[in-house]
Amino acid sequence: MTPAALRFLPGASFVIGILLLFSCSTKPEEPAQLYTRRVQADSLLVQGFNQSDKLNFSPAKASFNQALNIYASLDNREGMVNALLALGRTSRLEGDMASAEEYYLHAESLAGFSEDPKVMRSVLNHLADLSLRQGDPVKAMDYLEDGEIEVSSGRERAAQLRLRGSAEYAMGDENAAVALLNEAAEIAEAADEKIEAAQAYYKLASIASLGARFEDAGNWALKALDADKLREYSPGIAADLRALAIISAKSGDNKAARDYYMRSWLAWRALGYSDEAESARLELEKLSSRPVTVP
Repeated sequence: MTPAALRFLPGASFVIGILLLFSCSTKPEEPAQLYTRRVQADSLLVQGFNQSDKLNFSPAKASFNQALNIYASLDNREGMVNALLALGRTSRLEGDMASAEEYYLHAESLAGFSEDPKVMRSVLNHLADLSLRQGDPVKAMDYLEDGEIEVSSGRERAAQLRLRGSAEYAMGDENAAVALLNEAAEIAEAADEKIEAAQAYYKLASIASLGARFEDAGNWALKALDADKLREYSPGIAADLRALAIISAKSGDNKAARDYYMRSWLAWRALGYSDEAESARLELEKLSSRPVTVP
C-alpha cells in the first residue's frame, strides 16, 4: 500500500495583474465596509474549499479568484496568500503541478512581507508538499528546514513535522520519519487540529502497512478515522475506511475488509468521487465473489 493509494491528502501572471490593479485603484472605504468585504472574501474561501473537496474544480477556482480579488482590493496580504494557496492546491488536485507551483511562489513573494511567521511557514509547507508529490524529498527538506521561518506550535508546525517525516521516509530513514510523525500528531492534537493529526496518523499507518506490521497499521488508521470523524471531514473519512480495508485484506481478515470497503464505497459515492467509489466497489466484488450493485 503506497501513500498515494491511501489518502488525498490545484495563468498566475493574470493573478498578479489583478493584485496590482485592485491594490492601486481601490478607493478607501469605511471600517464597516472593510469588515463586510473581508467577511465576504472569507466566505468565498470556505465555499471554494467545499467545492474542491467535492472535486468541483471550476466553481472552486471561481470562488478563490473572487476572494483573491476582494483581498487585493483591501490590500489584505494574508488573505491574498490564503487565496493563492487555495488556487495552487486546486491546480495540484487537477494534476497541474506547474500552475500549482506558480501560485505557491506568488504566495511566497507576498508572505515575505508578513510579520507573522505562520504565514510564510504555511507557504513553505505547501511548496514542500508539492516537491514530495513530484518525487523530490531533498527539495522538500530545503523548504522544511528553514531555521529563519520557525514556529513552535499549531497547525503549521504540525504540518512541517509531518512533511519532514514523509521526506525522511522517502530518503530511507524510517526511524526518523516515525519520530517526526508522532511529534506532528502530538502537536496537532494539542492544538485541536484533528484533520492535521489524522494526516500524521494516516502516514504512520502507511509506513506500518508497507512494513507488514498490520496490527500497528490498523491502529494508526483507526486513530486517523476517529480524528477525521471529530471534524466531520468526509474525504478523510472515506480514505481512512479505504486504508482500513486494504490493511484488513493484507492481514487476511476478509470479513473486516468487506465491511470497510462497503463503507468506503458508499462514502466515496456520496461525495461524488466516482473513480474512488468504483475502485472500492470492484475490490468489494473480488472479496465477496459476487456482483455488487448500487443499493
